[in-house]
Amino acid sequence: MKAILGKLRRKTALIIILLLAVAAISVFVIHPLIYVKPQADLQRTLGLYTGHHSDTLNIAGSTTVLPISLAMAPVFHGVTGVNVQVSAGGSGLGYANVIDRISPIGAVSRTPKSIEINSAAANGVNLTLHPIALDAICIIWNIPGMAQGDLKLTKEQVANIYSGVYTRWNQVDQSLPPVTIWVVGREPNSGTREDFEKLFGVSKTAVNQEVTNNQDMVFSITSTSYSIGYCSFAYIKGVNTAEIAGVNGTYYPPTRETIRDKDYPAWRELYYVTNGVPFKGSLIDMYINFVLSPTGQSIVELAGYVSIV
Repeated sequence: MKAILGKLRRKTALIIILLLAVAAISVFVIHPLIYVKPQADLQRTLGLYTGHHSDTLNIAGSTTVLPISLAMAPVFHGVTGVNVQVSAGGSGLGYANVIDRISPIGAVSRTPKSIEINSAAANGVNLTLHPIALDAICIIWNIPGMAQGDLKLTKEQVANIYSGVYTRWNQVDQSLPPVTIWVVGREPNSGTREDFEKLFGVSKTAVNQEVTNNQDMVFSITSTSYSIGYCSFAYIKGVNTAEIAGVNGTYYPPTRETIRDKDYPAWRELYYVTNGVPFKGSLIDMYINFVLSPTGQSIVELAGYVSIV
């Protein structure tokens, strides 16, 4: 009887945790209010680097990782009593805040640039990446009269669109309309933009419009005919995605299965970054271990991404 009661308590606890995560994600989708902690308050958390106690963690950076952080925060608080303050601003900000010791954890969707590595070294900071989820750069589009599954592209075709070689859809494929392509990209500080350019071989970007986050990208594409853009996997609901050719010539749509199996040719990892390996038992260590736990990875999936463990 005691064993049965124990199992029921564990199941009940897991259900409560998952419900909290769903509620957090719902709040993010319905009303994406980001609380940006004042600089002075952020500085007070620097005790985490010297082992001093603090009951607040601050995470700044990638808008792509933002849904994970927002969904994780209330559940982690419910389990540990630790507050997690989240702010966005791009992967560049995530690295900069860790390098400048403003935030103990940075949320990033790309590996560090050489300039960031050098800046960190100059400040005595050792940038350490912690993979937390799998994601994909998804090519999204809006061509009237065409539906999901109708557009298949190679990486070279995508690169030609974004470098200005192709300016009309029928240059991409003669079966497509002879209409000008409206090309939408991300802002220079975006980790998603950097990964997109690297994964698709875009050396020079020529776009008609730049947006600052995934949500604005999806809105721009769905509201603009004959447009093309790119976004993170968690944001593709309600917008058409292109199938992308792999090295074997097979076209793969971005799905949980193709990302998990790494068949979709533009998959990537998402990270938290810290200054070195966190002290065992510190709040940073507790938080990252929680994110990588079965419960944390369930929240990653609920946030729209793919579990990494």
